[in-house]
Amino acid sequence: MMMEKNDNAALKLADFGLARTYEREDDLFETSCGTPIYMAPEIQKGEAYSDKSDIWSLGIILYEMLVGQPPFTGRNKAELFQNIERGIY
Repeated sequence: MMMEKNDNAALKLADFGLARTYEREDDLFETSCGTPIYMAPEIQKGEAYSDKSDIWSLGIILYEMLVGQPPFTGRNKAELFQNIERGIY
């Protein structure tokens, strides 16, 4: 099957004004925002975090794309956080 070229396709990216830049490679951040299901454990605990937390979130998204559902779930936010912290998927 041959794919047709679509000149009307558009790709939009947004950071909702939440993007941060690192001044130094070892910078740590403490502010928290985002969807809990994609947050790394250290962000959920309110601890300082680095760019490694972004890799965690990317892994969650890739898992969800491949499997069709997120790796961690819960009946409520507290149970979700508990399952992420314990690695129960």
